[in-house]
Amino acid sequence: MPGGSLEEKHMGLLSGLKAKFAGSVSKYSGKTDFLEAVMAAAALVAWADGNADDKEIAAAIKAAVSNSALAGAFDSRTIEQTAEQMFNRASGGRVGRSGLYKEIEDIKADKDMSETVLLTALDIADSEGISEDEKRVLGEIASRLGLDLKKYL
Repeated sequence: MPGGSLEEKHMGLLSGLKAKFAGSVSKYSGKTDFLEAVMAAAALVAWADGNADDKEIAAAIKAAVSNSALAGAFDSRTIEQTAEQMFNRASGGRVGRSGLYKEIEDIKADKDMSETVLLTALDIADSEGISEDEKRVLGEIASRLGLDLKKYL
């Protein structure tokens, strides 16, 4: 068969996907700024209405742990600890939440990271339908990252 067998083509495709995933994981490994930005955005969305309940916190952690780039780069304990830190800061009122936006701005130069932060925040907001308060916070997150929220809704 010209160009190799079907099995060889599948193996080549799988090898390419594995290499791409490994590259993505290695890009994020050790990048605590990225993890902090994702969890800061998650906390801001969860606190958009003025409080965050256990269900919202669990949804944020689930979204982060199920993100292949994050899960490959950080163990679940690190993700959970970072989430706890960011949610504690969000509970500190305007000063705490202002600091979370700075965490998000730290990664805005990397478009892939920025999109992941925004998409994770959208997943969390969308778990119960996006409220107006959440949409306002999502708009602020997108703006700080230099992204157009409308393109991601």
